[in-house]
Amino acid sequence: MHEATTCQRRLYDPGEHRFKHCWSEPRAAFVREGSAEIGKCPSTLSKRLAEQLLNDGIAYPIGQEHPERIYNLHDGVVYEAVYSGDSWHGYPWRYRPGRRSLPRQIKQELENRAKQQGCLPGYRHWMKEHGR
Repeated sequence: MHEATTCQRRLYDPGEHRFKHCWSEPRAAFVREGSAEIGKCPSTLSKRLAEQLLNDGIAYPIGQEHPERIYNLHDGVVYEAVYSGDSWHGYPWRYRPGRRSLPRQIKQELENRAKQQGCLPGYRHWMKEHGR
């Protein structure tokens, strides 16, 4: 019901020319760069898997043909993708002051996916550490 429902596949930009969200660690985390906390994707997250997460993600606002953001879950980590002109760019999600928390419907669907994927404890830990 909340999955991406588009006939056209979304193009994912792996950021090979950008290194902001890349690092060599096999886990997702946030690192401080100056005054900002930057989400780092695990080095084990392949382009193919990232595209799958994007295309199977939860579009927000729900029901919009052209969503502002797409959310999905992998290994208990919540990912967010935004459109950047001609492709989508994804990174680990966290609550940031000045932004609203994830909508209740998105949280519920992510929790359902965590149950289905067998990573509910990891998801709950991620939300406790990074959500609101």
